Amino acid sequence: MHTNTWPDNFDFATDETCQNIFRPFIEEQLKSLAAYDAQRPENHTYIFHEHAARVAENTYRTCIAMGLREKIANNMRWAVLPHDIGKQKLPVDIWDQEEKPTGDVKAYRRTHTTLGADIAKERFSALNHPFKDLMIDIMLHHHEQMDGQGTLGLTAEHLSAPVRLAAIVEAYDGYRIWRPHFEGRDISPPGVLKRMREEKGAQIYDMDLFEAFAKMKMDDYKQGRLLQSH
Repeated sequence: MHTNTWPDNFDFATDETCQNIFRPFIEEQLKSLAAYDAQRPENHTYIFHEHAARVAENTYRTCIAMGLREKIANNMRWAVLPHDIGKQKLPVDIWDQEEKPTGDVKAYRRTHTTLGADIAKERFSALNHPFKDLMIDIMLHHHEQMDGQGTLGLTAEHLSAPVRLAAIVEAYDGYRIWRPHFEGRDISPPGVLKRMREEKGAQIYDMDLFEAFAKMKMDDYKQGRLLQSH
């Protein structure tokens, strides 16, 4: 059972293992994910390596807005960056259909969580480090839901605070990216936050963390700070 604790038992910025082993791995995997994105149709809008960077930055900024220490916020940023690397293990042609994905297609796509975690587990099988545990936790569980209806069926008591926050930020960024099956859906920051709050809510998200994230994004929106950060 997880507790609502944040990663403060190491410092990614100064830890030698993080800088010499995990950072090169993450950078390598993101380059590989970018190469995978380059194989997709030219008009695709959901670019995975760009999504990863935005989610990591918005996770960092939410942590800071919540009053967490810089060390924790930066640890979270780096742990979130590789959350979608498992997508490159799936066929490139499953992502960009115009129609809304069926349940079976969605479930197949969501296997990227396990595939990504497997990449890290295999690479670092002989290494014990809290960053490894954090990174794999987020990779494996960022599509879980508080009510247990997520990819692996884990309920709230089994979801760590880092996973709960990553799930919120990751979902928001996905909803902000227009896709053909969205049709006339409002994908503005207020529209997406309203949909997440009213149509999804506590069944899916930790609402305390959601409201902290939503406040940060609405402050951005009101001050015109969108640009590449959605």
